[in-house]
Amino acid sequence: MSEKLKGLLDKINQEGIQKAEEIKRAIESKAKAEAQKILEYSRRESAKLRADSEEEIRKMKDAAEVSLKQAARDLILSLKEEIMQIFNKIIATETSKALSSEEIAATLGKLIENYCQKNGEVSDVKVLMKKEDQNKLKDAMLSRLKDRIKEGIEFRPSSNIKAGFSVSFDKGKSFFDFTEEGVADALSAFLNPELSKLLK
Repeated sequence: MSEKLKGLLDKINQEGIQKAEEIKRAIESKAKAEAQKILEYSRRESAKLRADSEEEIRKMKDAAEVSLKQAARDLILSLKEEIMQIFNKIIATETSKALSSEEIAATLGKLIENYCQKNGEVSDVKVLMKKEDQNKLKDAMLSRLKDRIKEGIEFRPSSNIKAGFSVSFDKGKSFFDFTEEGVADALSAFLNPELSKLLK
């Protein structure tokens, strides 16, 4: 009887150990499978994060390049604009210097003399100029002209003229602009396209 009991116990023990081994193997296998799944998921997520990061870096780099190009274009345009402004200031300054009383008298005298030669009289000539220059220029200019045309010239002061003059040969209906602003504008209109070509 004890032999049977001992055999039975040995058998139970053996079966228990086998069962425990099977359970252990099953747990290990399941754990390995889960670990493998986690590892694969981690690899996929890591690859996705890397790809997302690389894409974000590429986008940031592209945006930075676009911004840099735009900033460079803006700087070039700003420099061109500043150069044009400096150029226009130089034109205005030099024009103002060139419109001295002597130059104005000589230019106006030649214009009226030429008009008189073509038309025979100057009864319809009007001259606008800065009030401070009016008498000085009138006397200097009229001394250049013949007596027969002095009476037909009307001199008027203009608060809008800083330097130079405007002259009309049709009793004031239209004027030729030889003011500082008019001459500077004409020079700028002529020279600015040439400067623009140089700045390209």
